[in-house]
Amino acid sequence: QKFLGLDFSMHELYRDSNGKEPAYPRYYRNAEKKLAREQRKLSKMQKSSNNRNKQRLKVAKLHEKVSNQRKDFLHKQSRQIANA
Repeated sequence: QKFLGLDFSMHELYRDSNGKEPAYPRYYRNAEKKLAREQRKLSKMQKSSNNRNKQRLKVAKLHEKVSNQRKDFLHKQSRQIANA
């Protein structure tokens, strides 16, 4: 039987008992500039306008993309640990 211990790490995602740390990609930090730009555009638009609604959807899609990137990364990491 194989055993693997995992500890939460403040700098990275975790550290295992073999001393490995996955390089956490920091998806939100990478998308911050684009998100900030799109949210600024949104804040300047007139409420209940069609263009504001389109911009609101664009911001929501960016947030969803970051969320999906995180989920994908975590899923791949968990599969890698389980398969090891």
